[in-house]
Amino acid sequence: MHVSTLCVCLLGAIWAQGRSVSDATRTFIPFQLVNGTSTAEIISQAGNLDGPKLKPGVNDTTFDWWYFDAVSTTSKNESLTIVFYNSGPSSLGNPGGPLSVQISGVLANGTTFVTAVDATGGTTVENDNNNGIFSIWNGAGASFAGTSLEHDSPEYTVTVNNPAIGVNGTLNLRSLSPPHYPCDINRPGMSQEIIPNVYWSNAVPDAVATADFTIAGSSLRFTGNGYHDKNWGSTILSDTFDTWYWGHARLGPYSLVWFDTLTQDGKEHFSSWITKDGKILSQSCQPKSVIVRPWGDNSEYPPYPKLAAPSGYTIRYDLDGGSSFVANFTRENIQLSTNTYKRMTGTIVGGVEGGEQYEGQSLCEQFQY
Repeated sequence: MHVSTLCVCLLGAIWAQGRSVSDATRTFIPFQLVNGTSTAEIISQAGNLDGPKLKPGVNDTTFDWWYFDAVSTTSKNESLTIVFYNSGPSSLGNPGGPLSVQISGVLANGTTFVTAVDATGGTTVENDNNNGIFSIWNGAGASFAGTSLEHDSPEYTVTVNNPAIGVNGTLNLRSLSPPHYPCDINRPGMSQEIIPNVYWSNAVPDAVATADFTIAGSSLRFTGNGYHDKNWGSTILSDTFDTWYWGHARLGPYSLVWFDTLTQDGKEHFSSWITKDGKILSQSCQPKSVIVRPWGDNSEYPPYPKLAAPSGYTIRYDLDGGSSFVANFTRENIQLSTNTYKRMTGTIVGGVEGGEQYEGQSLCEQFQY
């Protein structure tokens, strides 16, 4: 038995203690595309905020992913992102097969890294209200497990042990902010649409993160701010919007998540989220509920393909009662960069306008089609 197989079996055994098989929804996703219609879950279902969202699976043009990240608060450079992809080659450009795991980040010395591996043995996902979720990505040496989102302060552990790509370690997240959908809290019957044909659920808006990895022989070990969400879509991602600004941060007692997206019809879509000490301060999808704009170098709006990363962003939330929460992000590292995508980390400063201001760390992204 390979070490990676032993690790995921032990995780599964620990997760399954005290539960019967019938309690869970178990889904096996093979390493092959659906030859036919792929139907997206649009309205939230009880116990499935973080589960698979496309039935019977993904086809050439659809996608479903689980995203985890952490940014260090104990060093200047370090960050880590792990994404579990189930996607067709036309939807996200994944020619090797629908199931893959991508690991990227920045080491303490500022060196960036990115690697990916296919889950050729398929993926198993078990999830339910009472016991949470557990998923093994066979052939990739990767798995993730999370406690129930119905309970306070859920915890997730992501494990990768794959000598072939030189990655070994765990990422632990202990949530500080409750799970939610784009415009509603975690409950059944809610719309999961963030923009037309693209959907979103946010299991862990903010977390205390602990990363302990070896990447090609180099150590990546830090504590910081963590995050976990998932996106899925019923069409090719690049056909749905021109610009997408997303990010998360912690500023003192405040946990922030933002979406500001410009679709191809020229309409701007918003999703704002702020909690204070774990309690919801603001959540809205109303027009201008959170406006994100780049500043400094390469700050053209909307950004276009091949434009370099901006110096930073101003993020302005419209709170109830006419007040605003304003944050200013300054880019320090570019974790991942392509002609149409940038993922960045850096310092963020902000607070309720006219009130106490805080400083923290943030991770954010920009699509530019």
